[in-house]
Amino acid sequence: MYFYRNLYFSPLITNPGKAVSSLRRGDLNPTLYVVMLSRSQVPGVSGRVEFCSSINLLQKYYKDNPPYIIGIARGYQDSIETVRQIIQETWEKTGTVDVQSYLFPHGIRERNGGSKEDG
Repeated sequence: MYFYRNLYFSPLITNPGKAVSSLRRGDLNPTLYVVMLSRSQVPGVSGRVEFCSSINLLQKYYKDNPPYIIGIARGYQDSIETVRQIIQETWEKTGTVDVQSYLFPHGIRERNGGSKEDG
């Protein structure tokens, strides 16, 4: 998985470093949710913002297609609020809801070594 350099953390995440470490290790934590950009299959179309429990990241799909994590939240409702915050900030700064273009104005660059951090 790849992490946005300036991750969004919900207020319920009291120890951001511990949350990121937990995700990197693949720990099972059903209350830890990730907010991520989906991978668009259409050229020229930005990914959309999605969220899921960190347990879902153990699926084979995410092993083969590592997600771009842009935020971490605690639980379902907190994830909704974190997504709202990201989209509202994007709207206020750009007048659009194109989160990917706002967070990655120069595009998402691949990095060697199995990890990405961009933004």
